[in-house]
Amino acid sequence: MEISSADLREMILKMATSVESIVENSAKENVSLQDIFQNENEVNKFHTDIDDHVFKYIALKTPAATDLRIALSVMKINSELERIADQAVNIKRSMNKLSKPYKQLASLSDEVKAMLKNSIDAFVKLDSKLATDVIQHDQEVNDLYREIMRDFIKRMKADSVDFDEGFAVIRVAKCLERIGDQTTNIAEDVIFLESGADIRHNADVKFGRRKEDKILLKGQQEDK
Repeated sequence: MEISSADLREMILKMATSVESIVENSAKENVSLQDIFQNENEVNKFHTDIDDHVFKYIALKTPAATDLRIALSVMKINSELERIADQAVNIKRSMNKLSKPYKQLASLSDEVKAMLKNSIDAFVKLDSKLATDVIQHDQEVNDLYREIMRDFIKRMKADSVDFDEGFAVIRVAKCLERIGDQTTNIAEDVIFLESGADIRHNADVKFGRRKEDKILLKGQQEDK
């Protein structure tokens, strides 16, 4: 079967749908760890299939410019999505150790799921502005994570929460924070795909100093 860049985009979007589902289900009480493992197996199959298709596409098509960026971006996003699914499994393991739900975790989870959705939407629409918003939103996720960590370390020291319970909360928060990082990486890949600009280590974009227009313009000029 001949593979096109459109096929690669379609495959990664199907994988993204599965990953969004596994992240959503990881916090649900009525979804078992075994169910999560089944979801993860589906994501893992996407991971290997997409890599295989990307390699074949590059080898057979020798793409250039935009088509090559699509292939490279799909490969990198594929890897990030697989890691997000791994984090969802870890979240479910730790959630099973909690005696009750915690509002702080629910708030952090909502923020991270919104970031994931927006990063995929940015990929679909090739929307660099939305991707930049995702990158900048990661700071809020980091702040929430640090707040949870400080709060529960304090509770554990004061014996107001069981050590295993507190540690499980911190583990869930850390996994969610990592998903935020991986989602940020996807957003950076979207900007690379749309403009050719590599902003992975650009603090101006990450911290909202609003120089992304210059960065994107530079990437667009280099394409011409």
